[in-house]
Amino acid sequence: MKIRKAIGYLRTEQREIEVDFLLDKTQISEIVNLFFNQMDYNERRKWIYSNVPEPNVVLVDNEAKGEQPPFPYEKD
Repeated sequence: MKIRKAIGYLRTEQREIEVDFLLDKTQISEIVNLFFNQMDYNERRKWIYSNVPEPNVVLVDNEAKGEQPPFPYEKD
C-alpha cells in the first residue's frame, strides 16, 4: 500500500514537506491492530459497524465446531 503523508512544514515557503512510502501486509496489520487495541470493546464495535459494510462483518463463535451460522448484524 502506497501512502503520502506530511512529515514537516516549511515556514518560509508556507508548505508541507511530504513523503511517499510503501507498507507491506505485515506493517499494515500491525498498524490496524494497534489502532483497534487502543479501543475498548464498545468503541471497536461502534467503529466497525459504522465503517465496515455489513457483508464484510461476521460474528464468530470461538467455541462452535464446524461451520458457523449467520449471526444478526446488530448496530446499536
